Amino acid sequence: MAEKSEVARLRSLAQLDADAVGAYDAALARIPEPLVRERLAEFRADHVRHVRELNGFIHHFGGAPLDLKPDLKGAAMKGLTAMSSLMGTEAALVAMLGNEEYSNRSYDVALRFDWSPDVRVLIERHREDERRHILWIREAVRTRPWEKERAPLHEGSEVQA
Repeated sequence: MAEKSEVARLRSLAQLDADAVGAYDAALARIPEPLVRERLAEFRADHVRHVRELNGFIHHFGGAPLDLKPDLKGAAMKGLTAMSSLMGTEAALVAMLGNEEYSNRSYDVALRFDWSPDVRVLIERHREDERRHILWIREAVRTRPWEKERAPLHEGSEVQA
C-alpha cells in the first residue's frame, strides 16, 4: 500500500483534471466554431481519461477514487471560463489558456516527487497531454483559425446589387 501522502497527491492531480473538465464544458457550451470545438472536446476527453487513470492508482493504493465533479476551485474556474466565453471564442480560449497553464505547472510540480515507476510514467504521459493542450491553445489565440473558417470563399468578392 502506498503512503497516504502519495494517495493525496494522486487525488490532487485527479481533482485538477476533474476541474479542467468543468472548464472545458463551460467553453464548449459557448464556442460555435467547429475546429475549436473539436480540439477542445479532444482535450476534455484527455482530462476525463486522466481522472480515470489516476483513479485506478488511487484505488490500487487503497484510496477512495474521485468523482468527476469540480471542487470549489473548479467551480470558480468553470464560472470564469463561462463568463469569459460570453465575450467570444478568443476570450474563451484565453480563459482556457490560464486553466491549462495551471494544469501544466501542477504536473511539473508533481514530477518533482518520488513516484513508483508505473505512476511516474502515467504522470509524464499526462504532462505531455497538458503540453499539447497549451501549445495548441496558444497557437489558436495567436492565429485565430476560426476566422479562416468563416472567411468567404472568394476573398474580395462582393455581391453586386
